Amino acid sequence: MSIINIALSGLNANKVALDVTSQNVANVNTPGYSRQQATMASVSATKYAGISAGNGVEITGIRRVTDQYVVRQTWLTNSQQAFSDSYSTNISQMESMLSSDAFSISTGLDDLYAALNDASVKPESLPLRQQVLNESEALSNRFSTLSESLLSQHRDLSGQRTAVIAEVNSLLGNIADVNMKLSELQSSGGNPSQLQDERDRLIGELSSRVDIRTTEQQNGSLQVTLATGQPLVLGEDAAQLKAVPDAGDPYLAELHVDFAGQNFAITGDVGAQLGAIGQYQTEVLLPDYQALDDMAAQLADEINTVLAGGKDLLGNAGQSLFSYDPSNPASSLKKTGLSAEELAFSADGTPGNNDVLQQLIETSNTQLTITGYGNMSAHDTFSSMVGQTAIKARQAISDFNAATALHDQAVATRDSMSAVNQDEEAANLMTYSNAYQANMKVISTANELFNTVLQLF
Repeated sequence: MSIINIALSGLNANKVALDVTSQNVANVNTPGYSRQQATMASVSATKYAGISAGNGVEITGIRRVTDQYVVRQTWLTNSQQAFSDSYSTNISQMESMLSSDAFSISTGLDDLYAALNDASVKPESLPLRQQVLNESEALSNRFSTLSESLLSQHRDLSGQRTAVIAEVNSLLGNIADVNMKLSELQSSGGNPSQLQDERDRLIGELSSRVDIRTTEQQNGSLQVTLATGQPLVLGEDAAQLKAVPDAGDPYLAELHVDFAGQNFAITGDVGAQLGAIGQYQTEVLLPDYQALDDMAAQLADEINTVLAGGKDLLGNAGQSLFSYDPSNPASSLKKTGLSAEELAFSADGTPGNNDVLQQLIETSNTQLTITGYGNMSAHDTFSSMVGQTAIKARQAISDFNAATALHDQAVATRDSMSAVNQDEEAANLMTYSNAYQANMKVISTANELFNTVLQLF
């Protein structure tokens, strides 16, 4: 009966192989699925069997076709792509704001100084003076509108940070849960492939939020840490990421990790989407916001100082044209309640005298001290701000395209190894099906032999 037992082992082995192939075919379009292979081994003869060909075949396991180094490359490039995507999106939004005519400080300055030049021809003209007031109000509106738009983006980024942290914490909990299930499954000898695919998918999602590193553990779990070393998942224990608001700016935050009762401050760059948010806020948005405040305050002070040295049409001492709150100059910049007659264009109050007005016109070239830009006029400062932002935006898009290409390449490498190939699986179906039929034929032949022997009696 050994021939039947051998054939039966072949039937069972090839049946399992057909099941595995069917599973692969069924998941041909499942994202992140890693194809599986049934591994077979010959069963040797028993110790007291004498001369024997062996006892058939057995399934020694179901192998998940993957390479963790290649998978880790997809996570790494995913973090880089997510960082570049978030950063380029935010800075492109900044570029659109600064280049928009509605927000252009340069256009507002040009209009104001054009009105001052027009008034210099006939400084006693009330309509021309009123035009100066109108353009002054328009300029202050441009400052406040642009400042509020930058602050709105700053606020939105804070909200994005909160949402991303919530997603990170949810993913960490799910990864820890899969770790626990994998440890239990390994102890019972089950097939871990599906859970491992699920964990890889979760870690892939996590890598788009923060830059992570992983280490395989003996019990089948993965240890997950930030690239800066702080622990995120160890076995079935998951950390919680927290944002501690900055004392001086409620829309900035310091990131902390709470793990197993301990708190770790994250001192390095967390990378990916969360890192891009913080880096854009601190390196682009807030410096430009500060520069806009410097520009508004110093320009207003310069114009108010010049006007203070003159007299209006009624012979009264000059008054300020602009007012602002020193804590947020650009967003609070306003034209004061001056009337056209109260503009102090003359040093001695003579209606046709425009000496102070000429000094006002010359403030267009006054060198202001702007944080991050040095000494330059308000017009040149804003032009430089627009130009630098455009350069950064172009570079960010270039970085995103490069990161996307690297990620696509990493995914293609992973898929070439682990994804289901329909042609290969079709060939496997034929191979295992033929082997199954061949073993059935062996059993049929054994049965015929057995019947022949019975007929001898």
